[in-house]
Amino acid sequence: MSRLNADLYGTTDVCRQVGISSRQLEYWILIGIVAPRLEQHGLKFFKRFNAQDIEILKQIKLLTDEGFLVSRALEKVKKEYPHLFI
Repeated sequence: MSRLNADLYGTTDVCRQVGISSRQLEYWILIGIVAPRLEQHGLKFFKRFNAQDIEILKQIKLLTDEGFLVSRALEKVKKEYPHLFI
């Protein structure tokens, strides 16, 4: 796993760790599950995720795999793991 620095991960690493496609990750970002930081390199911007983002995504993935709608999964994760949303 290639780490960008001690705290941030790129899209490929996150997708691999969580077990989702980059398309699914982009959708979850779009609907506000997580809000990655943007890092600029030249004219390009790259999304960077921290360990809390990854944990939120893992929990959402587990619940959606059990049949929860994404919105309900997010509500449940926010209730059970409020420390992840600080």
